[in-house]
Amino acid sequence: MIRSFFLILLLSLNLSAENNEEALKESLLKFWEARNARDFEKIFFYESKIGAITGSSSGNHFYEDPPPDFESVLDYYSRVESDVAPSNIRIIKLSENVYLTLYYLTGSYTYSSGKVNDEYQARVSNIWLYEDGGFKLYYKNFNNLKKELKPTDIIAYPMD
Repeated sequence: MIRSFFLILLLSLNLSAENNEEALKESLLKFWEARNARDFEKIFFYESKIGAITGSSSGNHFYEDPPPDFESVLDYYSRVESDVAPSNIRIIKLSENVYLTLYYLTGSYTYSSGKVNDEYQARVSNIWLYEDGGFKLYYKNFNNLKKELKPTDIIAYPMD
């Protein structure tokens, strides 16, 4: 019983974050570590409890996800596998508790259909909400990056 209490306390301390850009970057990295490890409890922690909007990289669709429960997280994330790493992360604070993250993901990804992409590259935008003592993922948009392109830092729009 005491061992369980300390485990829960330690997990909650590790998953709570300050409300700033550096803490969000840590949360973003921990979220992808959890995705890669298929750590469903941590993934659930990072999901916004009000639901989410997702843009698919496999089509031009947006999906409205209802507020998650653990079973829905387990159902979806057990169907996909990833070994990806975020890079070129840019964080923009939109308001006191709302942040935009822009970054790239590269690595391998197995879709729910079973299709494997060992050269996965995507340009990602997320909106994170600071709620319940940590950052929660509210908006997710993934756009496949053309194979000939490589992740780069965000730059000013070229005006040639």
